[in-house]
Amino acid sequence: MRVKFWMATAVACVLGAGPAMAQPIVIGVSTPQTGVAAVASEWEMWGVNLAVEEINASGGLLGGRKIELMVLDNKCNPSEAVNVANKLVEAKVVAIEGAHCSSAHLASMKIVADAKIPMITGIASNPQITELAGPGRNEYSFRISPSDSAMMDALGIYLGNKKVFKTVAIIGEDTDFGRGGVVSTDFHPQNAPDFTTILTRIQQRRPDAIATFQVGGDSINFLRQAMQLGVRIPYTGRVELGGRNQPIIEAGGMEKSISAWTYNATIDAPQNKAFVDKIKAKYNSEPYLQTWGGYDAIRIVAQAIKDANSTEGPKIKDAIKAMKFTNVMGKTVTFDDHNSAGRFVVLQTVVNKKVGVADIVEVK
Repeated sequence: MRVKFWMATAVACVLGAGPAMAQPIVIGVSTPQTGVAAVASEWEMWGVNLAVEEINASGGLLGGRKIELMVLDNKCNPSEAVNVANKLVEAKVVAIEGAHCSSAHLASMKIVADAKIPMITGIASNPQITELAGPGRNEYSFRISPSDSAMMDALGIYLGNKKVFKTVAIIGEDTDFGRGGVVSTDFHPQNAPDFTTILTRIQQRRPDAIATFQVGGDSINFLRQAMQLGVRIPYTGRVELGGRNQPIIEAGGMEKSISAWTYNATIDAPQNKAFVDKIKAKYNSEPYLQTWGGYDAIRIVAQAIKDANSTEGPKIKDAIKAMKFTNVMGKTVTFDDHNSAGRFVVLQTVVNKKVGVADIVEVK
């Protein structure tokens, strides 16, 4: 199956031609194809494309109409995200998967609400998205993953009950993500080249753990430099246990770390095992949280279109609100009064240089 990346003019031409039932259903994707989160965007698109391929292979929607994608680069930048959202609205996409980064998602919310086009994310995690969404607020913004605050609540309760760490050093990038899970003033600029000063100070303080709130290059650079300096302190917070950090894990640099996450490829559910096998076959890699987020977000939009028997934004929105959906992890979820279905936090840990699931915690 070939997924087409539409420009607005191409969409306008195609949608204006041919019988109505032969027209493709165009879903917009707002994602940072370039910039600090470009690699994570690629992982997201693995899931998005797989979902579209599966839906089209099974006959499409509404009597055989195929899904096609209009994918635009928001660069993980709020201003760019506004431009992308406006282009997707002008192209008359039926729904939007995005916008990956929380700042980009927040910047897009009013635009999609005014246009009455549902937008759904399984990646953006800022708590403000939850606060601003739902009936009487922004009715067109949806999220299927837990917020930073929900993940930190779950992690805090787990660590408190287990009494794992007594002292923690907090490191975060100076962005909406870095500030989303902590209350602190010790942040570094995004794309910082050198963490030597911070790491030396941490070594001197000898905390029981380092809680990190970083994405992309900052996270892996921080961890690599920590390895080079001989830092052997467990990590916690929102550190990724796996992905590009896997070589550091296998080298023993993240032993006994525990993090709050939204997905793990080792979750023992038939749906997840099938999903992992398909991603491995296509990309020679396990899926990441971004892969899961993109995959389930598209599946929800498709189910809503089917349930509503319509591609009209308000009807799709109502169908999402009324939906009961079983996600890849085998968990059945519904959307609450803040348009959130992010009920489950995956607590990951590293033991003997291998990543596993310590617990899956349901949050309110």
